Amino acid sequence: MSERFQVELSGMVDLLSRHLYSGPQVFLRELIQNAVDAVTARRETDPGAAARVRLSVEEAPGAPPVLRIVDTGIGLTAAEATELLATIGRSSKRDAALGTGREAFIGQFGIGMLASFMVADRIVVRSRSCVPGAAAIRWAGSADGTFEVSELPEDDPEAGRVEVGTTVELVARPDAAHWFATETVLGLAREYASLLPVDIAVRVPGDRTTRGGGTTDPERWRRVTEPDLPWRADFASPAERERALAAYCEEVLGFTPLASIDLSLPLAGVSGVAFVLPQAVAPGSGQHRVYMKRMLLGSRVDGVLPEWAFFARAILDSEALSPTASREQVHDDEVLLGVREALGEQLKAWAMRELRAPTALARRVLETHHLALRALAVTDPEMLELVAEVLPFETSDGAMTLREAGSGDDDDAGEIVYTATTEAYRRVAAVARAQGMVVVNAGYVYDAELMERLGRRPGWRVRELASADLAHVLATPSLAREDELRSAVARARALLTAEDCDAVVRDFAPESVPAILLRDPEGEHRRALERERAAAPELWADLLGAFAEPEPARSRSLVLNDRSALVRRLLAAPAGPVFDAGLRAVYLSALMLAGEGLRATESNALSEALGVLLGSALAAPDPRGGAERRSGGVPTTDDTPDPLEEGRP
Repeated sequence: MSERFQVELSGMVDLLSRHLYSGPQVFLRELIQNAVDAVTARRETDPGAAARVRLSVEEAPGAPPVLRIVDTGIGLTAAEATELLATIGRSSKRDAALGTGREAFIGQFGIGMLASFMVADRIVVRSRSCVPGAAAIRWAGSADGTFEVSELPEDDPEAGRVEVGTTVELVARPDAAHWFATETVLGLAREYASLLPVDIAVRVPGDRTTRGGGTTDPERWRRVTEPDLPWRADFASPAERERALAAYCEEVLGFTPLASIDLSLPLAGVSGVAFVLPQAVAPGSGQHRVYMKRMLLGSRVDGVLPEWAFFARAILDSEALSPTASREQVHDDEVLLGVREALGEQLKAWAMRELRAPTALARRVLETHHLALRALAVTDPEMLELVAEVLPFETSDGAMTLREAGSGDDDDAGEIVYTATTEAYRRVAAVARAQGMVVVNAGYVYDAELMERLGRRPGWRVRELASADLAHVLATPSLAREDELRSAVARARALLTAEDCDAVVRDFAPESVPAILLRDPEGEHRRALERERAAAPELWADLLGAFAEPEPARSRSLVLNDRSALVRRLLAAPAGPVFDAGLRAVYLSALMLAGEGLRATESNALSEALGVLLGSALAAPDPRGGAERRSGGVPTTDDTPDPLEEGRP
């Protein structure tokens, strides 16, 4: 007599396939979980019982394929089959007689059977309980929501073929037959069950051979499980173990690791290995392969390692983490938080130990994963010290560590000077190098924050480069030369007022650099304060005014190189359009040399300045004895000498 499932089967299948599981392929995971749990339950009462699961596919012309899963587990009675196979969420693992609350069990039997209807039109279960004298039973369920269950008489030939354990047969739906292909079943079984401590095998066709004029197509069983976890297996030497783990990583994760890092938390039932990626990846891309009691939970699980550990991919087995309803992710709860922090400490300890050694591995890891190490150093004081000791930074004196950048024999030994942006570094790198001054480029991700944090550590002196730093180390012109340039410098400062830029003259190498643009962080702060005070209401303006200076410094300084022939000619030119255009061109050139792009107005200003300079420099003989000159494209005739020629040595 047919009965109905205690759930709307079509709606439940739609819910499972569309909203709970990532795809129909998980049906095989659920069935293998059920089989392994049944084997585990039987071995707890009969340790000598076989621990075996077999999967096979049968195909016949004109008929849908049938997948058969046979286990040597605890088996079912008719009453258990009625209750467990037809009720959503009812699990043999919750039954007092079958092991209530046992941590050794993996899945939920009732959900697993219902999940099979995502790919099957009909399911037939034959089982015999391990209880002495138990009758064989037959349970058959259909996709229309009905099922039948019966005990088989002992004189029934079908009952004679049912041994202790359970056989599940799935008849494929027409649109899901591809999930029943032998190669697909074999691949899914390997994916989900490769680490289970149970003998699980899939029947595969053998090679067709010809013997004595006939043909045979023998079949064989291909085992998909290994008795030991790869990272717990015994090896003859550490080198052999490293090679075996690298081969395992290549097979499972698809890359050859730089190194492997053992992970173990016995109290939390977590063990595994992290593999260091051979190439850099973006932050936040750390997804890991996690097993739950040696059954695959998910191949792209988030959150089991800290966010900064994106340089590694982990393979973990856990008995304590809580899976989500889909059994493809883990709950982000207090247990996961503790596991994540503890595993992070183990990764950090490996880095502290390995990266200080002058080995090829350390160099490869530093070159490839410096960004991840920087991310960790931002929050961890110990790693900050390590990064300062071993990680190369770009400086005006070549690549060196922060420890090396802060060393020296002069009075400023131990102080690190840095620029917070790459643009600021480019402005001063060539000049600082020529003066023997070491400036660190902290314009890359995390670097400026690392510098700030390092400056707060005992024993470190770190500060951002200010305009006065280079201005002090660059040679100051003689008093006579300063007096000679006084009016020219005053004009230059007046012209650069609108750009919030000061102008000074120094003598420095290389002479091929006519000017450099220096940024003053303190000046920028004061200018920002002035802007806020101007825009604030009267009350707040008075309050902000208490922090203002009578004459706030400019946020940038244009340092003109008196050693440059171009600058000397410019400073010797008289006041007028040519001087203005020349200074504007030098300023904008220094801006571009610093790596800053020109805005539209600045591009127009540069074009106008070049037009004025070309118009004053290009001249043709005048037939009337004068000189034809062009200013801004308009010809003029006069006998005025070339302004840039005046004062030329």
